[in-house]
Amino acid sequence: MTTIRLKQSTHNKNKVIKLIFGFDKELIDIVRKVPDSAWSKTMNCWYIPYRTDYRNFLLKFIDEKHFVKSGREIKKMSIETPTDEKIEVKINKSEIWLNQFKQYLENKRYSKSTIDNYLSHVNHLLTYFRGENPEDLTNEDINKYVHDYIIRGQRSSSFQNVAVSALKKFFNIVQNVYIDIDDFERPKEGRNLPSVLNQKEVKKLLDSVTNIKHRLILSIIYSSGLRLGESVNIKLSDLDTRRKLIFIRQAKGKKDRYSLLAENIIPLLKLYYTVYKPKVWLFENEKGGQYSAASVQKIFHKAKEKAKIKRYGGVHTLRHSFATHLLDKGTDLRYIQELLGHRSSKTTEIYTHVTKRDIGRIISPLDQLDF
Repeated sequence: MTTIRLKQSTHNKNKVIKLIFGFDKELIDIVRKVPDSAWSKTMNCWYIPYRTDYRNFLLKFIDEKHFVKSGREIKKMSIETPTDEKIEVKINKSEIWLNQFKQYLENKRYSKSTIDNYLSHVNHLLTYFRGENPEDLTNEDINKYVHDYIIRGQRSSSFQNVAVSALKKFFNIVQNVYIDIDDFERPKEGRNLPSVLNQKEVKKLLDSVTNIKHRLILSIIYSSGLRLGESVNIKLSDLDTRRKLIFIRQAKGKKDRYSLLAENIIPLLKLYYTVYKPKVWLFENEKGGQYSAASVQKIFHKAKEKAKIKRYGGVHTLRHSFATHLLDKGTDLRYIQELLGHRSSKTTEIYTHVTKRDIGRIISPLDQLDF
């Protein structure tokens, strides 16, 4: 018996539901009688205009037996053996989907951190609905998940944004799931100013670190405005001490760029080479492999605690401080954008709200009174 697979799509800039099935004259006659159904040569299938209740709508005209069965999350299949005995094999559909999704992201060359983040969000969703059939999930289910896990769990808007991006991509490639990804709501973005250390705090932080490797890691992140992942991805060949530049390869957005290598850091760099003798990566672990991002975070928080700096923020604070201090000194915003590797100047403009270069010149009206 010919079965129909439903898939959301767009046709002539309108949302539609595609009815995908092999040639079957009897089934074609049935589909033809569905109101507003039409054949598309470009999509090579029948379709109907999108409607939120399209599944129930189609069941009014087409027998349920013609639709691909969603089955249970753990579906039983029968396999014939030479002895004609039937062995029941359990297939975890969620696991299959996660593997397909991972393969999709890897083929698209997403970064490892993005892949891990996306898989974590999707896995949490599937775990949340463990007792239900994932192929029967609806937009109402997703909204409930977002409310229960993200909103009531008081996760940040940026966390919600990543979750929405992950789920949209996931449901866009998974077959036979009746989810309208265009209805996924992104949170209204607030404007959170970055946490920034002043230059005295930066010096106090660096002076508190006695370990040569740890001091160099934090110094390079601040002096070059690096992201955490970029700092552990530096190879020895990426440093140009003569031109005082660091080559940052395949950073966020798969973009290469150059950033500054401070002259003051070169003596520390030479001392580090002498003591640690790195082979491939600038920062290597005890086994010669790449240093971990988690270790760098620990170094930063330990240094901040030792320096008695109470300001909120992780190691990314050093990158924010780099940009803000450059802006304080009058560096053009376009150069800062290039050094940071921002795609849009709007991202870099956030630092204009924390710099004291101009706001420090403004005199409060109270100071103009004889108070």
